[in-house]
Amino acid sequence: MEEKQDLRVVKTKRAIREALLKLVKEKDFAKVSVRDLCEYAEINRGTFYLHYQDKFDLLDRIEQELLDTLIDLMTKRMANKMEHFVSHPDFLLRFATELFRYVDNEAEVFSMLLLDSVSPTFPNKLKDVIRGNFLRAQKKEFNPSTLSIPFDYLMAYATSANVGLMQQWLAEGRKNPPEKMAEVLVTITMMGPVRAMGFKHTFKMSSNSNNPESH
Repeated sequence: MEEKQDLRVVKTKRAIREALLKLVKEKDFAKVSVRDLCEYAEINRGTFYLHYQDKFDLLDRIEQELLDTLIDLMTKRMANKMEHFVSHPDFLLRFATELFRYVDNEAEVFSMLLLDSVSPTFPNKLKDVIRGNFLRAQKKEFNPSTLSIPFDYLMAYATSANVGLMQQWLAEGRKNPPEKMAEVLVTITMMGPVRAMGFKHTFKMSSNSNNPESH
């Protein structure tokens, strides 16, 4: 009996989520009402409020579910430290493949959160997850203050690049399979965008480039 009840809850929540996905394609999230959601999901308002406080709570729960899954994926697949992935890029490729497969499976939801104006804060939440994963993969003695580039700048670049790549893939209708996108991500991560474009010249910072008086 309890299992049947759980299945009914899962089915109801799935119907509500599908209703939201359909409605935001027709009108702005701000104009979507609980009544609209209930009509699409074919449930009554009482059933909706058994599970969610309002439409904002529904959206928060959807976001958190995605982020929790990503954190779980990153924690399990990237248990090794960063230097391991640098020397074994095939492990990084496996992780990236799983990542893009998950996004592919939840493409409608990710598109709603990353491409539409439904949740302006979600891209930053996703960046925070990526940043946390990067820190988790570092050595215990890792000290951001010893880097040649300020750590916050490095993370801003890296996290924005990862989220931007995901947004581009979704925006173009996922023309490439997840496996190809995993290769793209690993290539850019390991080589950097300049080398990935075919330029082989190395850049050396001049000794006075950080001195404002030299400009």
